[in-house]
Amino acid sequence: MHLAEGHDIHPKLRPFAQLVQGLAKILGDDCEVLLHDVSRLERSIVACANGHVTGRPLGAPMSVYGLELLSGDVFSGSKSVYIYMARANNGKLVKCGVIAIRDDDGEIIGLMCLHFDITKAIAARDLLDAFFLSGGIADAEPVNEFFGLEIEDIFGNAFQEIKGQFGKPVSELSKTQKKIVIKNLINRGFFLMKGSVEYAAKQMGNSKFTIYGYIREIEKD
Repeated sequence: MHLAEGHDIHPKLRPFAQLVQGLAKILGDDCEVLLHDVSRLERSIVACANGHVTGRPLGAPMSVYGLELLSGDVFSGSKSVYIYMARANNGKLVKCGVIAIRDDDGEIIGLMCLHFDITKAIAARDLLDAFFLSGGIADAEPVNEFFGLEIEDIFGNAFQEIKGQFGKPVSELSKTQKKIVIKNLINRGFFLMKGSVEYAAKQMGNSKFTIYGYIREIEKD
């Protein structure tokens, strides 16, 4: 962190100067933290960390837009925080946050400015947009897909869902209801898996020949 000599800083700003380095460490290298003393606008920066974001050194003047903020009504009344987007001299897009620091009389004596270089964030957003928008899945309803470790997990999950639909074990269902279950399983590709008929027969309290009969009837219809 770069810090102006003690006698060059407004006395009430000295505690805030100590926050500059801490904020920069917390927020990372892509965040520039500056402390401005508005009593010396021509060399207002009295503390700075990660100055590479905008390229301004200690003792640099207040920016043109910063002067506009001070002369406008952005900080009128009790307003103390202002957030905006800016384009730095190097063309990078920067998210800016300004905190007005006031004295006991409510007069602005300094500005704490945070400038985030969002180049990486934009790249990440573009990557995510390309991922989610490709194939038209951005607004698609997600499928409740079960990922089993063993084939028994897949069988068990299918029948657990069916039990939830009927509110009772499938072995207690009527023949008509069991055929509905079989049709549902056919549509879900359940019987494409080896051992599925035997598993269904055991769960439904029928022989595998009965299950085969249900399947033939449904496919015939």
